[in-house]
Amino acid sequence: MADLRSDDRAQVLLVAGFVLAASFVALTLVLNSVIYTENLATRGDDAGGGDAISYRNDVADGLESMVESVNRNGSTQPVLRDKLSRAVVSTSRRAAQFQVLRGISANATLVSVEWGTRIGQNRTTGNFTNSTVPASADVASDWTIATGVEGTRSARINVTDSSELALSSNDPLEVQVTDGTPWTLTLFKNNSAGTTTAIRADPPSGPSRVCSAGSDPTIGLTAGTINGTDCPALEYGEGISTPYTIAVENGRQFQGTYSLVVDEVIDSTDIEHDNYGTAPDVPFALPAVYAATVHVEYQSTSLSYATDTRIHPGESDD
Repeated sequence: MADLRSDDRAQVLLVAGFVLAASFVALTLVLNSVIYTENLATRGDDAGGGDAISYRNDVADGLESMVESVNRNGSTQPVLRDKLSRAVVSTSRRAAQFQVLRGISANATLVSVEWGTRIGQNRTTGNFTNSTVPASADVASDWTIATGVEGTRSARINVTDSSELALSSNDPLEVQVTDGTPWTLTLFKNNSAGTTTAIRADPPSGPSRVCSAGSDPTIGLTAGTINGTDCPALEYGEGISTPYTIAVENGRQFQGTYSLVVDEVIDSTDIEHDNYGTAPDVPFALPAVYAATVHVEYQSTSLSYATDTRIHPGESDD
């Protein structure tokens, strides 16, 4: 057995005490470090993390509607890009006006543009035929809008006279999205006066679905709405794979306007150029912004935030 004298035992106890004290100090430092780190993270959000994200979202939301406006008011890629660049600056300043009062710098700049093609017809008395032959010819009623399409956005049909629609038994207007087997939207009137309108969607498999509306409805084809209200029947291109073709049948059985943006560039062979003239008198195909990338920066005394965000109006429309 070890011979521990009283002074040796005292030294052991003293060393043990120092070890325990050092351990407590180290544990206290670790706990304080964790608490300090959590406080920093919390203060980071309060100092502008949430505000920076809100600013980015405000810019993106504002520019989605601006992209649609730019597309309606431009006819060439350089003009569209210039208009969009100015719209980014304007939207950025509006979104940041309250931040400036707090000494915060926030701005957004246009980085890049993804080009597409806007297709449509603006005459309220027009039909859904192409522009190469008289409307009395059957070939004008059945035609191809675009082929090789990977995405469609902002597709709308505005009926201006429901009485001009056909009854369901009389070959009504059809818009087909097909990869070989079509998804078909059929638009017809429920009575001879055209006081009620029906929109029927037929997917490649499964039952038909129908939504009804009053006279002269506005149909958000890719948004799935009628007069701004959700229409469960409308699931654009349901069951169709990309790339697909968009075509029209019985285009004479319609009076109104329509428009859509596809991801194909204007000079692509996938755009059926022979079917289009120039806006606004006949069906047209014009360059359009399909999507854009914007660089967002947000600077405060305690936060530096920068990111690229993609502007894609009607992303859920794809």
